[in-house]
Amino acid sequence: MNSKVPKFFPVVAAISIACIFRLIPHYPNFTPIAAIAMMGGAYLTSGIMRFAVPFLAMLVSDYITVSTINAQWITPAEYFTSTETFLVYLAVALMTLIGRWYGKRNQTLLSGAQAARLGFASFASALIFFLVSNLGTWISGHGLEMTFSGLMGTYALGIPFFGYNIAGNLVYSFLFFGLLELGMQRWPELVRQRVK
Repeated sequence: MNSKVPKFFPVVAAISIACIFRLIPHYPNFTPIAAIAMMGGAYLTSGIMRFAVPFLAMLVSDYITVSTINAQWITPAEYFTSTETFLVYLAVALMTLIGRWYGKRNQTLLSGAQAARLGFASFASALIFFLVSNLGTWISGHGLEMTFSGLMGTYALGIPFFGYNIAGNLVYSFLFFGLLELGMQRWPELVRQRVK
């Protein structure tokens, strides 16, 4: 069966634009991180590029954030060598795999089944980010005591941010996947055919 997927440039352009949304003021965790990772997984056919493009987008936007917006709290060297950051990037890799799962089943976002799958992928990505990033906070000593109850307490403290994460994932995933879908319908030259 044939499945429509965009060419490389529209995906990279959408991921780049999504990164800009990470740099503007936003509610905590209301970001396009999952959309960035899932678009790479869903639409980039090269195994290396599938991970490299979202990682590069994250690196650039993280560097800008750490060196300007959060410069008074942490240096880029501290940020990029921390366990917390490593686990955030692990979460990005896992969200990319979720995007790959979604991309293998994608026919058109405009169908109800595909919209439901994208909603599920967005929620699963939020759950993974919540579990992995809060684990990183706890391991790094920025959470509660290093006991099981301390870990559970760290997760409990993260629950208010989980709602923002789910909302951000849904909004940005439907926005950017939808724009790519509409772009492919409007400009067929943006499409390449992938045979499954």
